[in-house]
Amino acid sequence: MIAEQIAASRCPRCDMLVAPPSTYCPHHPVLMQPVTLPGVGEVVSFTTLHTPPQGFRSPLHLALVELDGGARFVCHGADVRGLRIGAAVAIEAIDDIYYFSHLGAMERARLFWRRTGRAGDRVNAIARSLAKRVWKGRDRAAS
Repeated sequence: MIAEQIAASRCPRCDMLVAPPSTYCPHHPVLMQPVTLPGVGEVVSFTTLHTPPQGFRSPLHLALVELDGGARFVCHGADVRGLRIGAAVAIEAIDDIYYFSHLGAMERARLFWRRTGRAGDRVNAIARSLAKRVWKGRDRAAS
């Protein structure tokens, strides 16, 4: 689920990032350079429209998401229950529509350690071990 690459563009003059990509910088008449960004961002704002525009089903969950580097865009989501401003979300692009989904504790830990390099391999092994222990404990409690 983590880190689909999102197409974006960067202004060579002011370094502004824009997603989805743009041909020209919004601030200068300069051609943007194509870049890709990890599909993980932080919720800046969110809402649910119970009376959405024509062509959309109700309820319509929307979030304004900021990617690392500053590019912001609106994403659709399955649910906003438990969502908080500042929460980490995964972003996925399907047919030029962006969707967000919550990142659980395990996904956030993997993302953090992936960014730090080889230490992530050790943490992923530890996380898998802990998850197995939790599930085994649940199985014992259920019997």
